[in-house]
Amino acid sequence: MPPGPGEVLVKTLIAGVCGTDAHRLGGDLPATLWPVTFGHEGIGEVVTLGAGVSSDAAGTAVHVGDVVYFSPSSSTPGVPSGVGWPPPADVPNPAAYQDFPTLPVGNAFYRLPEGADPEAVIAFGCAMPTAIGGMSRLGGIRARQTVVVQGCGPVGLAATMLAGLSLAAQVIVIGDPANRLAAAARLGACETIPLTGTTTEERRSRVFELTGGRGADVVVECAGRMEAFAEGMALLAPEGRYLVMGIYSGHGGVELDVVRLNNLSQMVIGTMGPTSPADYLTTIHLAARHGARLGFADLITHRFGLEDLEEAIGVAARGEAIKTLVLPSLG
Repeated sequence: MPPGPGEVLVKTLIAGVCGTDAHRLGGDLPATLWPVTFGHEGIGEVVTLGAGVSSDAAGTAVHVGDVVYFSPSSSTPGVPSGVGWPPPADVPNPAAYQDFPTLPVGNAFYRLPEGADPEAVIAFGCAMPTAIGGMSRLGGIRARQTVVVQGCGPVGLAATMLAGLSLAAQVIVIGDPANRLAAAARLGACETIPLTGTTTEERRSRVFELTGGRGADVVVECAGRMEAFAEGMALLAPEGRYLVMGIYSGHGGVELDVVRLNNLSQMVIGTMGPTSPADYLTTIHLAARHGARLGFADLITHRFGLEDLEEAIGVAARGEAIKTLVLPSLG
C-alpha cells in the first residue's frame, strides 16, 4: 500500500534488538488483545515519499533510495503521530521488525550522511539516544568527577562512552560478562569490576578505594535490576547524583533511606528515553565521529533473519550478545 500524505514507506535494512523487546515477550509490559508487530530501532532505505515529504526531521533533503535512521517511538515536536505502540500487525505501521515499515505523519527520521556506516549507527540502537537523554536530565558530568556505571549492556556502554568523552576524572563500570567489560574499557572505562566472583561489599570497597574513600559523584544505573538500586545508592558520595536509567519495567519496590539522602544532599533522577528526537541525530554524529576509532560496529556480535526473530530476542535477553541485529536480507 503506497504511503499517504506526510508518510514514508521504507525498506528495512537493519533492525536492532533492544532489551525492551525481551521485556515485552517476557510479560513485563502490558499485553494487547490483538496481534502486534514491534521493533523500535530501524535503518531503512526510502522506497516512497508521501505527498508533502521532502526532508527529514532535521530539514535535510531526502530522496528515494536514501538510507535513514528511524524509531517509531520518536515523533517530531508539535506533530502528533497518532500511532499507538505496539501497533496492530494488520495495518501499515512503523515497526522495524518487518520488510516494509510505513512511517506515519510526525514520525521523526534522519538521513544518514554519505559515508556513514549504518552498523556503527545501529550498534547503539535506541541505547545512545536513551543515554544522551539521561545525561541531559542529569545535568551533565562535571570536571574531575568520578562516574560509576552499573551494567554494560548497550545502554550501559552508551553511558560509558558519553562519560568517557566528558571531563570526568575516572569512569568505573560494574557488570558482566567479560566481553562486555572489555568493550566498556575500549569505550572509556578506566576500571571495570565484574559481578561474577565479587560481592556487593567487595565492589563497594573497590569503588571507595579508587575514590580515596569518598565514593562516586555520579552513579548511572543501567542494569535494569531492582537490586542494583541499593548497591548504587551505597556507592554514592555526599552531594552525589544517582541516575536511574534501566529500571523501567517489572514489579516491586526498593527501600530508600530518605534521612541519609537528605543529610548528604544527594539526588535521585529518573529518566525514560531521549529528551527529543534530535538525540537520534546526535547518535548519527557520534557514530560518524567516533564509530571507527572506538569500534562501534564491533559491538555487533549476532545477526539473524526475520524468521529467527524470537531467537534473536532470546539471545539478547540471555546476555549472550553485546548487540544483536535482525536483517531481513538474511531470510
